[in-house]
Amino acid sequence: MSENQPTTASTPYEEGHITIDGLNIGYSKFGSGPNNLLCICGAVGCYKKDWPLSFLENFDTSLLTIICIDPPGYGTSRPPDRQQEVNRCMKDASFCQLGAAPFTVMGWSEGGRTAIHVAGQGGKNLVPRMVLVSTGSRINKLGAMAFAGMKNTDHWLPNAKAPYLEHCTYDFLRVQWAALCDVVQQVHDFCGGRFPSDYVLPKLECKSLILNGGMDRFCGDPKKDFVPVLKHCKVDIHAQGGHDFYLKYPKWFCARVQDFIRTNLS
Repeated sequence: MSENQPTTASTPYEEGHITIDGLNIGYSKFGSGPNNLLCICGAVGCYKKDWPLSFLENFDTSLLTIICIDPPGYGTSRPPDRQQEVNRCMKDASFCQLGAAPFTVMGWSEGGRTAIHVAGQGGKNLVPRMVLVSTGSRINKLGAMAFAGMKNTDHWLPNAKAPYLEHCTYDFLRVQWAALCDVVQQVHDFCGGRFPSDYVLPKLECKSLILNGGMDRFCGDPKKDFVPVLKHCKVDIHAQGGHDFYLKYPKWFCARVQDFIRTNLS
């Protein structure tokens, strides 16, 4: 299953591939704790970009075993490249499995929508806890306009492209991002602004933690979007944080995730 296992300090860090439904799915694994945490990357991302080892090292590895995956068509789960379409996150959920052991699912941005489907498909016995990071299950007019304004990656500043281009070609980024923006527009125009994950939220029985940045222009107010529909929900906001606040404030972020897991072990 594993391909290489470098170590950081005394904690092994493993990267490899596993075949799921005929596709080669890339993953990383870090820590040896009794509580499993599955991390799902964001749009046109990968675990090396969105869940890098330098970030994972802020977690308590005696508490957690952390597995990060690349959904089909992203990162190391290529070829083939991703086919962007409205139901993509729902389809990704079947690839996000840790076997029979219960696990906390955590997704950032687009990965949060996948996490909602994972929790819905697994049920509270398999997925007793869910962490949504900078996630939105709806898109309003302003959000759709923001994505439309970012569709052409030729207009991005170099520092906006750089994190992606460390892990993919510019052509991949250009094609995938434009296709993703088209999907967002379709959801706004033809689906009432509701991603498929929005319909799953009221059905969830798991404990939920919503973490957002106060300066995030891509997400709505989680107290309006999630608290009314999720049965067991806690929200925490980093006032100075943007969409990728968790990478900029890792100690703040990891402390809250770990506290959430420790206080909801039963």
